[in-house]
Amino acid sequence: MATIVCARCGKSAEALDNPPMGGQLGATIQERVCANCYAEWLSQQNLLINHYALNMSDSDDRKKLIEVMKEYLGLVKV
Repeated sequence: MATIVCARCGKSAEALDNPPMGGQLGATIQERVCANCYAEWLSQQNLLINHYALNMSDSDDRKKLIEVMKEYLGLVKV
């Protein structure tokens, strides 16, 4: 398994085995986010979906969740 410096926690850690989603975003997450931080995001994602009653079949809600995910994982350029 590859070791990376995580964009979120800044530590050298294990990378994800596979991209968590398709496309460039999935590849970026695999290259820049450690497995532990991504697992934390999955828990946080469920809380956000439930709290804000996001509908994942709605493209606007999916876009909102992806933007929050990028910020949470440290993938947003400042």
